[in-house]
This record gives sequence, C-alpha cells and structure tokens, in this order.
Amino acid sequence: MSGREPRAERADRGSTEWFDELFGRYFARVYAYAVTRVGGALAEEVASETFVIAWRRRDVVPDVPLAWLIGVARNVIREQWRQEVRQDLIAAELHAWAATSPPVAGDVAELIVDRTVLLRALAALPERDREVLMLLGWHGLSPREAAEVLGCSRPALAMRVHRARRHLDRHIDDAARDADPGSEGDTDE
Repeated sequence: MSGREPRAERADRGSTEWFDELFGRYFARVYAYAVTRVGGALAEEVASETFVIAWRRRDVVPDVPLAWLIGVARNVIREQWRQEVRQDLIAAELHAWAATSPPVAGDVAELIVDRTVLLRALAALPERDREVLMLLGWHGLSPREAAEVLGCSRPALAMRVHRARRHLDRHIDDAARDADPGSEGDTDE
C-alpha cells in the first residue's frame, strides 16, 4: 500500500454501504484523535458526532477523508468546550449574584437554602430555557419585548416559557433534594 489513505468511494454517497465503509475505516482513527484531546470518557461522543456530521455533509466529504474527519472532530471538541465554559461561567455568575444580594427579612437560613436551590436549578437548565426565563424574570422584559429579542412570536414565546418553567420545576425539585438529602424517607411527621 502506498503512503496515501484509501479513498472513500464518491459514487454512492447516499448509500449506507458508503457510510459503513467510511465509518469502519476511519472511526478508530478519529476516536484515537479524540482520546488525545478529551480523554476516553468523551472520545466516543466526539467521534460519533463527527460521523453524524460526515453523514449530513456527505456531499463535501473528500475522497481522502481522514484530515477532514479530524478537522470536524476538532471543531466538535471546540464547540463542546465552549458550551461547557459558557455553562460554568453562567453558573459562577449566578452564584456570585446570590452571594452579593442582601438578605430579605424572615428566616435567613431558609432564604439562603431557597436561593441556592433556585440558582442551582437555573444553572442546570439548558441555555435556551435559562435565556427565556432570565429575559422575563431577571431582566424584566415584557413578553412582547422578550419575543422580539428571541425572534419569535408571542405564542411561540409562551410555549417556550411553559416548557422552561416545567424544566425549572424539575431542576428545583432535584436541587432541593440535593440540598436536604435527609428529607426523603422521613416519616416522623
């Protein structure tokens, strides 16, 4: 065999046979690249996403695809890193805001627990859900203004808000359970 990579056949790009050959020939190499960049825990996810993109963009996959596939894997890793960093920064910012907010009259301990639960729940939300809730609740926009910012209709905004609130409720329940692990199974009441 020469020093060149085997060619993936261009003739039948829409076929599963073409994709099976591409996957079989290059998955291990893309996976190995991903392991060197993100470790074994995330490498399979990166390699799999790379081949999903290769299937979607099969019309531009070159005849000798290894460099192209590794470039795609590199972009997948970079985008995952950006999302993780963005989520970490948002969570840190939410915790900082909570720490600097003045307490309100009442049971301070309960207030702190409630605020921590809410901030953890907000930080756990997908960015899309958090954004719609923050526009309305934190930044004080009207539904019309929030719909304008998000580039959607008011009925679409209402649906997004409904979905986001459901997700927030689930995350609040999870965060509350984490904040008070002894509450499950207590039957002394």
